[in-house]
Amino acid sequence: MTISDLFKTRQTNYYKTLSKYLKYVLNDHFVILILFLGGATALAYQNYLESIHISAVVPRIILFLIISITLFSGSIRTLIEPADAVFLLPKEKKFDKIMKKNMIYSLLFHSLITLLVGIITAPILIAIGHIKGFGIAFWLLSLVFWKNIYVLNSYYSLKQHKRSTNKNIVILIVALFTITLALSLFMSALIGFLISAVLLVLFLLYVLKHAQTESWNWEKLIETEQRRIQKIYSVINLFVETPYSKHKVKRLKNLDFLYNIKVLKKEPEIYFLSRMFVRNYNFSGLYLRLLIIGNIAIYFSGSWIVNSIVSVLFLYLIGFQLIPLKQIIRDSIHFRLYPAPNNKIKPTQHLILLLLIVSSLLFALSAVSAGAVPVIRLLFFNSTFTAFFIYIYLPARLKK
Repeated sequence: MTISDLFKTRQTNYYKTLSKYLKYVLNDHFVILILFLGGATALAYQNYLESIHISAVVPRIILFLIISITLFSGSIRTLIEPADAVFLLPKEKKFDKIMKKNMIYSLLFHSLITLLVGIITAPILIAIGHIKGFGIAFWLLSLVFWKNIYVLNSYYSLKQHKRSTNKNIVILIVALFTITLALSLFMSALIGFLISAVLLVLFLLYVLKHAQTESWNWEKLIETEQRRIQKIYSVINLFVETPYSKHKVKRLKNLDFLYNIKVLKKEPEIYFLSRMFVRNYNFSGLYLRLLIIGNIAIYFSGSWIVNSIVSVLFLYLIGFQLIPLKQIIRDSIHFRLYPAPNNKIKPTQHLILLLLIVSSLLFALSAVSAGAVPVIRLLFFNSTFTAFFIYIYLPARLKK
């Protein structure tokens, strides 16, 4: 088997594995949630565009932050495995061709994502009267050029054996990017386009010249790919358990006050379950993310109908994703030996009830800018749904 065949096989297996887990991520509940969130976000974005004043400064600052995060995120897909440092080392020249293909793939993929972000953010610049006509094209191309510079640097950094060299290049890129983006946002998109085009050509020539004489840093290749895979599966792991997720144990001393809540000390099962919930990032991380996203969506939506729908959907999603908590007690050897009836339904039911009550209150408070009446309505809908979910839907699910 040639190196080319090896990486084709890996690519096929990689996409097969991803598609297998994405079926669970993109389930009906999540798709409906995304549709509602997309509609609420689009409505809020439209209202924001209508409220922008010409020559406003705050939208430019917001754009600067969004574009910076977009352009300096992502990595090259290499599909490298730890054993490659030994077995592919003698065939490094042939491996170069594979890496060039990976770089081209990454350039195209990241350019499309950046182009999409640029198209979404362009209406803000149009609303403040900063660009029009060809200015939109200059804005989009300058973003794509800078993303290509970032990807090229990511590619070249995999051949650098000195951290100081890569650090100096990154500092230079960030400094030039900051100046160029500021010129694009506050002066002219054409100036930003011209500077980014020149810098892209110069950096491309620099990488092509120096990359030919340097060997691959296999430790960094493996570390970068492992980190990329971990990021992907950490997101997937919010929806379904995967064998690829690795979480570091960390002492969360700031959350010790949660254990002083009397409700959590009432029964040994719920006390144990609450501690496992906080310590297990799969559950606590999922809960916090859904809570934050739901609060943001409700806060920026002015319609109480949309708020009610989004709130109920998020409460359902939170409750549904926390149902596997019952397995913690079921699989625990301590409660098999514990001299008390092992009831895994009630502790799970009580903990999810407590979490949904907290979520309901926070979702209602997020709508406080709309007035007192929408908050009361939201509390009513949230309370009704929580009661239905906990006392009717959840017991039937936990008995399965």
